[in-house]
Amino acid sequence: MHQAASRPDSTDPACNQAIIELAQGDREALSVIYDRMARLVFSVAYATTGNPADAEDVLQDTMIAIVRYASSYRDGSNARAWILTMARHLAIDVVRKRKATVPLDEIAPADQPVCETDWSCCDVRDLLAVLTEDERQLVVLRLYAGLGYREISRVMVISVVAAQKRYQRALKKLKRLL
Repeated sequence: MHQAASRPDSTDPACNQAIIELAQGDREALSVIYDRMARLVFSVAYATTGNPADAEDVLQDTMIAIVRYASSYRDGSNARAWILTMARHLAIDVVRKRKATVPLDEIAPADQPVCETDWSCCDVRDLLAVLTEDERQLVVLRLYAGLGYREISRVMVISVVAAQKRYQRALKKLKRLL
């Protein structure tokens, strides 16, 4: 009998357990969380901020928030979604602060090549740059973090249907450009 292909389970029992242990005072558990989540947190932060230095700051702030709020984590919840939600909110805060204090023309270096029609000179960051902030986050959460639409809806505080439709629109936008 043919079995239907399914998305891999995006829950992380080891991360879940590490958060519980951290809440109980085991500071070594944070290294488990960091090892399992640092790349994903950085990716979400970078997709939001567009700046590697800011993404590093968000990663550090997320780890601090995990320590601070570990006691409020509900055992059995989706640890990855819980952590990525914190990272996303912290990254959005960075962008808001930057918008209030730094003009946009000072953020992007002027000496970077601009891709007009020759997409061969562009990398993934250039392609993602044409998407809105929410679209970039959806693509990163879905393709890189491997989250399902239900988890994405929790992280981004939107409905599951909205997550699906916005993701599909983002992919269509990228396909049109290619």
